[in-house]
Amino acid sequence: MKSPNSRIGRSAKTGHFVLTSAHGEKISAVEGMKLSPRMAKVLNHSVRQGLSGDERRSLIKEEIRKKK
Repeated sequence: MKSPNSRIGRSAKTGHFVLTSAHGEKISAVEGMKLSPRMAKVLNHSVRQGLSGDERRSLIKEEIRKKK
């Protein structure tokens, strides 16, 4: 039986589901994926700076381009 705290919440403004990083990690773990230390560093940096989703995505794209 699921605990009542395991539910994914909805945005009060839009009614859309809100997927947090913690829930995303759990979903990825079920799929057998885990975050690399390099990407974890990039994501932690973006959270500390308070970047928006679009800014985070562009930062991730830049990091991927650097690897090549």
